[in-house]
Amino acid sequence: MLKSTKEQHWQSYLERAEDPDIWTMHYLTSALASNGGKARIPALKYSKGEEDRMATTNSEKGTGLAKGFFPHKPHLQDPSEGAIYLEACCKADVVMEEQICRQLKKLKPYKAPGLDGILNVVLTKYANMLVKRLHQIYEAMLKKGLQYKPWKSFNTIVLYKPGKPRYDVLKAYHPITLLNTMWKVITAIVADQITFLSENHQLLLKHHFGGHPGCTTTDAMHLLTLRIKAAWHSGKVAAVLFLDIKGTFPNTVPERLVHNLRKWRLPTKYINFVNNMLHDRVTTLKFDGFASDAIQIDNGISQGDLLLMVLYEFYNADLLDIPNSRDKDAMAFVDDSFMLAVADSFEEASVAMTQLTTHWLTKPQLVPEMV
Repeated sequence: MLKSTKEQHWQSYLERAEDPDIWTMHYLTSALASNGGKARIPALKYSKGEEDRMATTNSEKGTGLAKGFFPHKPHLQDPSEGAIYLEACCKADVVMEEQICRQLKKLKPYKAPGLDGILNVVLTKYANMLVKRLHQIYEAMLKKGLQYKPWKSFNTIVLYKPGKPRYDVLKAYHPITLLNTMWKVITAIVADQITFLSENHQLLLKHHFGGHPGCTTTDAMHLLTLRIKAAWHSGKVAAVLFLDIKGTFPNTVPERLVHNLRKWRLPTKYINFVNNMLHDRVTTLKFDGFASDAIQIDNGISQGDLLLMVLYEFYNADLLDIPNSRDKDAMAFVDDSFMLAVADSFEEASVAMTQLTTHWLTKPQLVPEMV
C-alpha cells in the first residue's frame, strides 16, 4: 500500500507540474540514487574572530551555521541623518478581498507549514470563508502599523547544497525558511502593490531587471550585448565589470533599506510595514532531528519572504544610479550586476571604469564577492 501510494503521488505530481516545479523534478530525476535518511552534517569548520574552530556537537554546529546564515548588522552611520526626502509618489492602496482570495488560491497546497502548523490546503479550500476575517486583520496591520508577533517567528531548515566537493564548511549548506502562511499572504499582497506603484510611477531605474514584471536575465544580457556591439561599430572600446554581491539577502541592512524606500518615494504605510517586519524576528535552526535555541535576527531579509525581490530592487538601486554620462552605464538582475564604460581607447576605458568602481566601493551596503 505504501509503494502504491508513493507511485500515485509521484504520478499526480508530474501531471500537475508547473514552473518552477519542473526544475525540482529535473533535480530529483537526475540525482544519483542515495539514502537521504542517513545524511548527517559532519563536523564543521568555522571561524570566531581570528580563531578557527571545529563544531562537533549539534549545538556547536547550530552556532556555526547561524553565524553564516544570519550575519550581525554592521556598524554604519545612520543613512537618514541629514537626508531630505521628497513627498511620496501617491497614497498607498487598500487591501481588497479579491486580492486576498487570489493569493490564498495561489498557494501550493502541500508545502510545509510554518510554526502555526496551518496547512496551505486548509487556506486554499476555505478561502471564501476566511477572506472577510483576513481582510479585517490585514487592513488593521497596514493602517495602524501593527504586526502579529508569532508571525515573525519561523523555522529555518538546514539543507546541503548538492555537488559540493566537501561538506565540513558552512558554504556547503543553505537555509530554507518556513514562514507562517497567513503572513506570507499579506507580504505577497504588499509586494504586488509596491511593484505596481514602482512600475506605474517609474520609481526605479529601467535597467534593474530583477523583480520587474516580464523581465528576465536574458533581457539584461541582450541589452549589454547591444551596447557593446554599438560601441564596436562606432570604433570605440567597451570595458565591462561583472559584480556579485556577497551574502545578498542576509546582509541587507534594514536601516539602509528603509532609507532607500523613503528616498525613492514609496508611501509611508509600506515603509512602516517593512520597517516593523525586519525587527524582532526569531528563528530556530533545524537539522538532523535537532532544534537550536531561539535566534534573534537583526539584519537581512528572510529567504522565504515574498517581498524579497521587490525590496532588494530598492536596496540595490544606488548601484545603478552611479553612471552619470552617456558613455557609462550599469545594469542589474537582483545581485548580479555589471558596469559598462565606453571610450576611444583601452586607457580611457580603464580610467572610466576605475572612476565607476571607486564610487561603487564607497557604498557601505554593497560588498563585492568576486569580480
